[in-house]
Amino acid sequence: MATNENEVKQKLKSWRLRIFFTVWITYMIYYIGRANLSIAKPLLMTELGITPAVMGLIGTTFFLAYASGQFINGFLGDKVGARKFIAIGLIVSSVINLFMGVAFEFIWLAFLLWGLNGYFQSMGWAPSVKTIANWHPPEERGKWSSRLATSYLLGGVVSWLIAILITETFSLNWRFSFIVPGIIMFFMAIHFYLRARNAPEECGLPTIEEECEGKIELGECRDDEFLGFKYTFGKVIKTKTVLFAAFGLFCLNMVRYGLTDWLPLIIVTEGEFFHIWKSIFYPIGGVIGVILGAWISDKFVGKKRMPVISVFFILLSLTLFAYTLLPALDMIFGIPVLLVIGILNFAPHALLVSTIPMEFSTRKAASAATGFIDGCGYIGAAITSFTSGALIGAVGSGAAFLLWIVVAFVGGLVMIAAWNALPEKGEYL
Repeated sequence: MATNENEVKQKLKSWRLRIFFTVWITYMIYYIGRANLSIAKPLLMTELGITPAVMGLIGTTFFLAYASGQFINGFLGDKVGARKFIAIGLIVSSVINLFMGVAFEFIWLAFLLWGLNGYFQSMGWAPSVKTIANWHPPEERGKWSSRLATSYLLGGVVSWLIAILITETFSLNWRFSFIVPGIIMFFMAIHFYLRARNAPEECGLPTIEEECEGKIELGECRDDEFLGFKYTFGKVIKTKTVLFAAFGLFCLNMVRYGLTDWLPLIIVTEGEFFHIWKSIFYPIGGVIGVILGAWISDKFVGKKRMPVISVFFILLSLTLFAYTLLPALDMIFGIPVLLVIGILNFAPHALLVSTIPMEFSTRKAASAATGFIDGCGYIGAAITSFTSGALIGAVGSGAAFLLWIVVAFVGGLVMIAAWNALPEKGEYL
């Protein structure tokens, strides 16, 4: 039996690595089909004479469709399972990207297709979180959820690198910034479907509940059982920490996307530096942040997530305030400050959209909880696109910074109310 148990453990370890890297690279590829618009934007605006206001509305359409999709697809992800759901979303998004090269000739078509892209893009993240929750026991989720979060940060960098190769290295038209990612996404969807499995029981391996009870033995292949919408809905609405996390991400995304969308306009003397900031330094800070946030909460506060989130929110608010006091951004001040802002943004972000839904909603409702939290966050993203721009236009950049500072600080204060939250032990982990 001991030998058999060792074999099962080795098989579990092998499958866990396979599933993690399959999910990780697939979601990274998801991102190249959404970040490409911001990269192609300057070229297509010049060629087609599209105004910044119209491009801003197209971006807002994506955010609203993505938020709506998160609320719906988070729940469907628990029912359908990640293997089918993620592959379908990626295939449809790939097809939409293939058509985006011609969509901007008819602006109404660009609105329609990019909005649809937002909806189908929302089929990726929540089921990804659920899959990692299915495969990893509670004591490991902080570590693996933070590693998963690096996928969307590096996805933005990969998207930028692809666009640079297309437009500068090979001197191709901006339309290929949509066509090439579309082709890559299509083949990655097939790869994901062939390689992924929703849960260990689908491979004849013990569930994480059985593993925690010491039942380390092979069995028959079983489906990952769906417990019904009543169960998943209850785990979202009746779990206080999930509701706090949704409010926290709403605040955080107002800051995150306010900076992403409007900082280029605020910094008018950056030259080529801002491109470096957006593609390298900010995501590098983010990668450090997502690993650091989970490590701190695992190592020093007994796996409590809210203390880390609260402190990082407040530090983000203070750092943004300090940023307003700096001289015009340059290489000396710019790199450290933007690295710190990246760290302070994404350390709580990963905990909110990955770790908390895994731990507090159980693996059976992890997709629904993730979708609910992320949906609330993208409502904040859509709002900040309007409000930050309006403040900058009417009053100046200082008003936008004041908004982001206040929102981050208020978010941090509210999170303190759930300071001691820990997951309850139940039938499902």
